Amino acid sequence: GINAEYGPDILVIAAIASLRKIYDKFLTNSWMFEVSGESGEVLEYRVWMRETYDEVFSAISEKITATSPQVQESAYSTILAFLQAETVFIKLSRDRTAIFIEHVLTSKSLDFVTRLSHEISDLDWKYAALRGIERFSKKYSTDKSMELAPLVYQLLSSIDISEISSQDHQEKKRKTDASKTIFHICKAFNSTWIQFLKMPKSRELYHEILTNLHENVIPHMQNPKLLIDFLVDSYDLGGTSGLLALNSLFILITKYNLDYPSFYPKLYKMLTPDLFHTPYVSRFIAMLDTFLKSSLLPAYLVAAFAKRVARHALQAPPHVIIIVLRLITNLMKLHPSVKRLVHRGPDHPAVHADPFQPDAEDPAESAALESSLWELEVLTEHCCPAVPAVARTLRKPMDEILVELGLTRGHDVLFKEYMKMWKKDPPLEFNEPLTFDQSEYADVFTF
Repeated sequence: GINAEYGPDILVIAAIASLRKIYDKFLTNSWMFEVSGESGEVLEYRVWMRETYDEVFSAISEKITATSPQVQESAYSTILAFLQAETVFIKLSRDRTAIFIEHVLTSKSLDFVTRLSHEISDLDWKYAALRGIERFSKKYSTDKSMELAPLVYQLLSSIDISEISSQDHQEKKRKTDASKTIFHICKAFNSTWIQFLKMPKSRELYHEILTNLHENVIPHMQNPKLLIDFLVDSYDLGGTSGLLALNSLFILITKYNLDYPSFYPKLYKMLTPDLFHTPYVSRFIAMLDTFLKSSLLPAYLVAAFAKRVARHALQAPPHVIIIVLRLITNLMKLHPSVKRLVHRGPDHPAVHADPFQPDAEDPAESAALESSLWELEVLTEHCCPAVPAVARTLRKPMDEILVELGLTRGHDVLFKEYMKMWKKDPPLEFNEPLTFDQSEYADVFTF
């Protein structure tokens, strides 16, 4: 009945229900899988039952991708019940779990994927699911339709190993069964993500992965350096992809000793006028604030970034200018050598002829350290009152406390603050006219 290609759906559902009743009984007492102390016909019968169970499991799993929603639901719930029984009474099979995961994903049912993600809670489930997703990602690594990758990503992202990865560091020196299980889960997490990233994916999913990689994946990987190729390729793409890869790449450089000399030159190259008019400019400047905090950075490098963001701020929206000015303030506090760009005297050559090379792609060739930040003086005359107020603070003596960038302060906030400055209503006509003489305006208006 279950393999009847043209049979009515009700027969298939009835066959699935009957098989579920039969194998529920054998799974709950683990009789099928006990081989010790048995021989002869009883042992042969148990082996036959196990082989039949594998065949039934595969046949029902295939029905998860059926055209009938009723058949799909019956097959999904039955296979899930089988695996749950295996988890309780015997060891969960990785092969059967992989078969189940493959059919759930190829069914392209978001509901099934969401429900399955809620089942992956204990250690056995997590390990079997990770291995199943890894096998699936490898099998469908050439899926040009890109329809499967979002489902794989949702299921993989739902597997939380944050507590397990922290235990892995504590259990490394122990050789208990629990420590071995935790080690294998962390290893599977590592290899599964690497394999998944090779799957074809849409631009939107690609950006979403890059956004979450540094927080939800890298901290829990045993060897995050395996992500180098993926991140460097993303960074080299520039644009949004390059921007989103920055955080993860910077973590590998600072925490995992990644040697990537072209990081800052490529970061400098990404600073274009168009960037300051994009929705993610605040995120980019916040990352700049983090990347340029190290006291080990050479003065010419910091000066080049300060000069370039100041130059592009002349054409930026007011709320972006304020963030840039606060970034420059922090750079001056962290790197005193940058202050000389602000306090050039009127007789300094840089005041009359700016030596800065705005088109240079390498910060070492920009000559920013010989220049001056005359752009800050221009911004003190900006039409938006909030901009000159911040720009003038750069003239005053500074303490060592870093300022907040104010990333949430957008156009709407600046407008409300500007409107509060109007304490009085503008003057209007005091005496309202009682009549209107049309003859006085006959030569101007036609009534």
